[in-house]
Order: sequence, then structure tokens, then C-alpha cells
Amino acid sequence: MNQSLSRLALVTAVLISASFTGTAFAQAASAVITKSFSPAVVALNGTSIATITVTNPNVALPLTNVQFSDTMPAGIDLITQTGGTCSTLATGGGMFTINPGTEFFSSTSSVLAGGQSCTITVSVRGAALGVHLNTTSQVTSTNAPPGAAASATLTVQAVHGPTLSAWMLMALAAALAVAAAIKLRG
Repeated sequence: MNQSLSRLALVTAVLISASFTGTAFAQAASAVITKSFSPAVVALNGTSIATITVTNPNVALPLTNVQFSDTMPAGIDLITQTGGTCSTLATGGGMFTINPGTEFFSSTSSVLAGGQSCTITVSVRGAALGVHLNTTSQVTSTNAPPGAAASATLTVQAVHGPTLSAWMLMALAAALAVAAAIKLRG
């Protein structure tokens, strides 16, 4: 009887194991977030457009409650949202919040269908000279692990006006001397 129970237990364990192996639940892949500035180099107080794109890499699985936030670093001022689809009807609605005074914005998409992407674009101003690295938060959703953050660099350069070469300065001096001589004679 012990061998019969042992065999029955073994057969039952194999059958249960096989049934779970064939019907394992798929884990949704994390959303992917990217960021860029256009142009990536601006003059002091010049403007650029930051574009953040969130993509659901899962072909057949929608992601729900997809969220990210972004705080501009010192040297970049947040001006306003200029466009985007992450909180529109295309994503089942959602919410976009922007606060230029704290240089912060956030986005929530209710549903990002399998393979779908959405974007947010914001206008920024280069407020201090230098290379400024801006990194978003991780992108999260209800039914997938958090995805990696995204980074982009905005370079703010000094404004340089046109300069005169030595030859141009000599030509200008000669022209002024001729004009002055003509005026004195006339």
C-alpha cells in the first residue's frame, strides 16, 4: 500500500507540475521611457522643446495607470506644455500636471495599449551656462515592474555677437578717415 500511495503521489505531483508549466501567467514587460531636447544646444535664455516618449513594449498586454514625473535641474526653467498624447482619449484619459515655479511636471495615462506610445512635449529655457543633465523618474504602471528612467542633456552657451577681423577694422578705419577728410574739405 505504501508503494501505491508513493506512486500516486508522484504521478499527482508530475501532473500538477505539468499543468502549471503549461499555463504560467505572463509577466508584462516594463514601459520604456525616452527623453530628448530639440535643439540640444541653446544660447543663454534660449528655448528648447523637451520630448518625453513612453512606449508599451508588450504586443498583446495593455499597461494601466502608466506614470512618470520630471523635475528640471538648476539651469533649466520649465515654461509650459506644448503638446502631447499621454493623458488624452488615445490613452483612455489620464492626468497631466505642470508647475513651472517648481520646475516639475507629471503625467498619468489610464491605459497604454500593447505596442502603443505616447508623448509629452514641454518648452524650457536655458537659464544658466553649462551642460545640464535632466533625468525623469522611473516609469511605472499597475501591472508591470518599474521601467528605467530617461536622461537627456541641454547645453546652454554664451551669446557671441559678430566680431570684426583685423582687416575689417583697418578697412573701417580707412573709410572713416576718408569720410572725415571729405567733410573737412567741403
